[in-house]
Amino acid sequence: MKTRISTEWLSGCSGCHVAMVDLHEKLLNLVEDVEFVRIPVLMDEKGYPEADVGIVEGAVRSEHDRHCLMKMRESCKKLVAFGTCAVYGGPSGIGWLYRKGVILDKIYKGTVTASRDGAMPEGAPELEQSVIPIDEAVDVDFYVPGCPPHPYYIALALKTLIGAKAPELKARTVCSACRRRMEKREGVKLQRGVSVALEEDVCLLSQGVVCLGSVTLDRCQAQCPNKGVACAGCAGPSVDLITEPHLDIRTMIARRMNLLTGIDQQEIIDYMESEAKTFYAYALSSPVIYKKPTVEMREWAGK
Repeated sequence: MKTRISTEWLSGCSGCHVAMVDLHEKLLNLVEDVEFVRIPVLMDEKGYPEADVGIVEGAVRSEHDRHCLMKMRESCKKLVAFGTCAVYGGPSGIGWLYRKGVILDKIYKGTVTASRDGAMPEGAPELEQSVIPIDEAVDVDFYVPGCPPHPYYIALALKTLIGAKAPELKARTVCSACRRRMEKREGVKLQRGVSVALEEDVCLLSQGVVCLGSVTLDRCQAQCPNKGVACAGCAGPSVDLITEPHLDIRTMIARRMNLLTGIDQQEIIDYMESEAKTFYAYALSSPVIYKKPTVEMREWAGK
């Protein structure tokens, strides 16, 4: 009997669904074992048919999101948080920093494109008070982070969910897949606002560029740093960051960069706090991050 799969996307960009389609022939290899009963990117199904596996992309931002998520949980035996928005809140999690009223006033009254009377559109879904990952609203059985998830890990997840034996995944960081070499240097300056490598083959931290590879779970095979672009943390925090409450992104990066370059740790920490919306972009609304005793996200965002 085929495994019935249902999918939904909430507040997100639909990129995770596109990534699923981008499996190409790997997806065709699964056709004999699965039946998609609902997948918005490929079929027009308004209801929520019963399914063995439910795959949800996006965070919960509106009452409509919550309603759809509840329907998925009710109709699916297993539920998968698919992509970083579903797992950690993702980029839309920046809404966690501000009260709902402040956001609505800014959009409908405080911009040059707002209507003169500041009226909100009729029929729009009511916003929740904040942005949350889906496991803050329902029970989740499996997590597949990534922005979007890498095709290799999507295929592994699907094979596992339909009963095939999948290889054990390593809890390594992006650095483990990066081909750049670390070098201890002197006289390096902190590269503010820089996210690309200044030199080939050398670790970005050694060059004074803030790269989050050492604090990010490897679910991307280090595609960005290997191409000369600093890791932005899109797959979410590393296992040690998740399990150790005293560890934080900015302090871990500051310590490592200081050891490599001699740049003062406090200078690095101050810079990362001032750009918290960038360096914490993918997990802002996750309690994994904001409940840490060393994190004052709303205070940093106001700097």
